[in-house]
Amino acid sequence: MTENQTNQPTPPIEPDKGNEPRISGSPRKRGRFASDGPAPRRPIPNASRFSTSESLPPAEQPATEPAATRRFETGADKPAASKPVEPATTKQPQQSIKVAPAKLPIDVLFERTRLLILALVFVPLCIWASFPAWAYMVNEWYTTDDYSHGFLVIPATLLFLYMRRDSYPGTTYKLDWVGLSPILFYVILRIFAAYRHAEFLDQIAIWFWILSIVWFFYGWRVFLWALPSLCFLVFMFQLPWRVDVFMKHYLQQFAALSAAAMLQLIGETAFPIKNTIRLSTMELGVEAACSGLRFLMSVFAIAFAAVLLLQRPWWQNILILAIAAPLALFVNAVRIAITGYLLIHYYDWVAAWGAEGENVSMVADGWAGKIAIVLALGLFALFIWYLGKVFRQVEI
Repeated sequence: MTENQTNQPTPPIEPDKGNEPRISGSPRKRGRFASDGPAPRRPIPNASRFSTSESLPPAEQPATEPAATRRFETGADKPAASKPVEPATTKQPQQSIKVAPAKLPIDVLFERTRLLILALVFVPLCIWASFPAWAYMVNEWYTTDDYSHGFLVIPATLLFLYMRRDSYPGTTYKLDWVGLSPILFYVILRIFAAYRHAEFLDQIAIWFWILSIVWFFYGWRVFLWALPSLCFLVFMFQLPWRVDVFMKHYLQQFAALSAAAMLQLIGETAFPIKNTIRLSTMELGVEAACSGLRFLMSVFAIAFAAVLLLQRPWWQNILILAIAAPLALFVNAVRIAITGYLLIHYYDWVAAWGAEGENVSMVADGWAGKIAIVLALGLFALFIWYLGKVFRQVEI
């Protein structure tokens, strides 16, 4: 032992509050003696918490707690795993998927056989059951210009059914006995027409007969499919006599007033007196045939055909049908104005084009009528085109 070791005093041992001895002059450190072995681990108060503020003594806690430490206080606050950044792409609008209704298979042989039976048996039976009404209608088609379009109504209806054949529901083999219910309306109208001598009701009864045949033989699905085209058949019927006379009377006065106004706009002398227009050289009478009823029925038929074939939205269909009446009245007034203008300035030329002994005004009216038909079709097509351009249907 050296001199330094022997002369150095041994520090006194002071008892600690615990059971371990403590050497004075040195800080207390537990678990640092070889005889004590490894120091026991302190239990963590909350295993899910990793805050350093609870694991360190108050003297050793940092003055300010960093943000990185606060982030890991609870397991719920752990940052989510970073996701790969996807490249920015233009979001395309989702296209709506149209689900077509289920269609039944079409048996071509059975359909042809059934159609042949209808054409050879039930169509002649319908004509025989309502022969007086059919004879009256055909006579009106042949003798009255206002209803001369009646010959084209039935072929046009068959054409509409053929053009809509892609949406045919399919072949049904069972007879639908509920389809005989329209026959009841047929019988009631025939009895009432016989007592009242109402030809119009006798004609309408034919329409219920046709509806009953289609419903009974083809079923309600095909009946609903064919109903819009079958509604076109109403244009082959004449209006009731009182309605026809009333409309012609007021349409004549309106046509004379409108045509005189158009002639005055272009500087011609024209004074309307009821259904007569007094021109500078003659008087032009607006007869019942020139009232515009024929134009009105024809334009309505064209509008209804456009609604069936174009398949526009319902509100556009209403507009197409609503424009038919003003368009027909306007075109009829233009026709009368053209007739008056031809008689004023081209009387000799119109007389040369007419047959010998034919009325010159009738020849002028014939030429003006051809111009008016082209004008009516052009204006109607322009209106439909305008609706399609202004209001476009977009699928989202």
